[in-house]
Amino acid sequence: MNSELHAIHNTHIPNLESMIEREQTERLKLEIWGRKWNVVIRGVQGARIKRELPKANEAFTRAFLKNTLNIPPERADNMLFTAAVHRLPSGDEDRRSIMLRLSSLIDWDDILKAAIKLPPRSGYSVVPDLPPSLSVRRGELLKERRDMSPESRRKTKLVYLRDAPFLKLVTKRS
Repeated sequence: MNSELHAIHNTHIPNLESMIEREQTERLKLEIWGRKWNVVIRGVQGARIKRELPKANEAFTRAFLKNTLNIPPERADNMLFTAAVHRLPSGDEDRRSIMLRLSSLIDWDDILKAAIKLPPRSGYSVVPDLPPSLSVRRGELLKERRDMSPESRRKTKLVYLRDAPFLKLVTKRS
């Protein structure tokens, strides 16, 4: 009886653990896919009221795209936002992050490319929307990069991967 339990434990448990891990990875992939149209904009000043209306958030966002990210006005005005242009519930009351859902990945790319040019310590950041576990991992990797020597930091970048582990620090190509 005891040897039968050991046999079951040794043959089935590792298989179940790998199946659970695969399922968790697939769920994470689906969550990433569902968020791939989103960007999170941090640091945009809002109205000093408790509840901002979506139109106000859209106006703040378009002004940010034009004035801070220097996206040409005709381009920023023609970007199609879907129903989601809203403040996230947590954070500093005046500068809560804005979740922006775009209808075009071209616009998504343009916004993130423009955000790379933001000066350090500007008070603003624009990042892809990630599930909480990957958002934490992104923070850990960026801290690891910040702790590197200036020379190593210049040669290293964060990349987003299609498969697990989904985020990684890599050496830039020369």
